[in-house]
Amino acid sequence: SENTGVTDVVFEPDNPDVLYDATYQRRRHAWSMIDGGPESGIYKSTDAGATWTRLHSGLPSVDLGRIGLAVSPANPNLVYATVEAAQKKGGIFLSRDRGATWEKRNDYDQGAMYYATLFVDPRNEDRIYVMGVMIQVSDDGGKTLHMLNTRSKHVDNHVIWIDPHDTDY
Repeated sequence: SENTGVTDVVFEPDNPDVLYDATYQRRRHAWSMIDGGPESGIYKSTDAGATWTRLHSGLPSVDLGRIGLAVSPANPNLVYATVEAAQKKGGIFLSRDRGATWEKRNDYDQGAMYYATLFVDPRNEDRIYVMGVMIQVSDDGGKTLHMLNTRSKHVDNHVIWIDPHDTDY
């Protein structure tokens, strides 16, 4: 609709015809702000974007806000999502079956409309990086998070690059 757009698109590394996208119902004016609603969600296409199916199973049934997505390069069965949701139902979600079902791993919902981005380590399917004021890292598939040590750097993190040959870099 006029208030909803796609804010993230990721594809399976072993099959680029399989796409996941996140829609975000949002409208900002000087006098009001729509920050989520029933049109926000996660969709999947298996035909390079010709058709899309909304994914529901295990995701919050309340109004959703900004959503970030990532597919594990090491295991394309795993799809991660950071989900902003009403009634404190947001958090980090994981699908182990290419988006068919989801499980909530963590309550971390930063509620920031301009972050909602996460990255999966290219070799370790359980290590994820969640962007935000501070970069959060999980080594257990999103169950727990800790801050990445970033000395001599200002806050406000939107992207990270992980060397696929040396994932400690």
